Amino acid sequence: MELNIASIEIEPKRHTFGHVAKRLGEDRPASRYEEAMYDAQPTENFHYRPQWEPEFEIYDKNRTKIKMNDWYDLLDPRKFHYMSYVSTRASQNAANEQSFEFIEKRGLVNFIKKDNLKKAFDFLTPLRHYEYGANMNNLCIVDRVYGTAMSSASLFQAEDRLGMAQHITKIILLLCDNDVSKLDAGKDAWLNCPNWQGLRKAVEDSFVQRDPIRLFIKQNLVFDGFVIPLMINEFSKEMAKNEEMTISMLTEFIVSWFEETIKWIDSVVKVMANESNENKELLTSWIKEDIEIMEKAMEPLVSFSNNPKELISIAKFDLVQRLDKCGISL
Repeated sequence: MELNIASIEIEPKRHTFGHVAKRLGEDRPASRYEEAMYDAQPTENFHYRPQWEPEFEIYDKNRTKIKMNDWYDLLDPRKFHYMSYVSTRASQNAANEQSFEFIEKRGLVNFIKKDNLKKAFDFLTPLRHYEYGANMNNLCIVDRVYGTAMSSASLFQAEDRLGMAQHITKIILLLCDNDVSKLDAGKDAWLNCPNWQGLRKAVEDSFVQRDPIRLFIKQNLVFDGFVIPLMINEFSKEMAKNEEMTISMLTEFIVSWFEETIKWIDSVVKVMANESNENKELLTSWIKEDIEIMEKAMEPLVSFSNNPKELISIAKFDLVQRLDKCGISL
């Protein structure tokens, strides 16, 4: 007996949602990212204006001085939606866990010199509170920014910063054999040590910033553009010069995350700057103001190096190079 099964190709009546098709055309299937981002934010038929800010709608473009013809031009080049974001971070965390397990299994912490261990506690532990601040700032951006493209990516950024605070906590507890007093000492340094007060003031002053794009530039572009390259990357290099590679292994996750994240940050800045000369001038003035703040704040914190001013100049140069590619000249 011979049985022939014919395959039938069923042509879908439409390839994506109607509001997405208006942008991409009826015939092009949209990616998961495009379906999750484009025009997902409500734009009309709001019930009432927020009582705490009656001058604004719940979603309002006028919360920022930056003007965009289309806020959905600010797409994330990483194309993160929930599924892609979670799977990416899960695989990265799995690789990171292997580093922790290797160090713990081999007892490598026992071979760290006491001077290097003290430096790790002094210079890394207070950064937990910087990351908590970054988490709060990005959540504020989510609350106030216009368009799903920015609010979604900023929410992922906020969750990443909470994860970074937890990651630093895990490093410290591994280095001190779960002595939680080290975490208390880090909090005390953040609150009272003179070296940390410039950075602490910069972070706490940013909490009252109401313009979401201003806050995005301040926290994600400039603050991080100094803190992570100096306090994580350069600190790890300094440890390596002192024959200490274990701490570098533990902090590599943060460095890799930062290299990935700046692709999104720089892309957003470039699109906003290219939108208009007014945007470019405004962004330039904000960036110059924040760079001046961070140069002063970071100088006492890079005392782990013999040439703190040189390191700060390098961090500034790298940031300027990034901005130049975005079309912003300082």
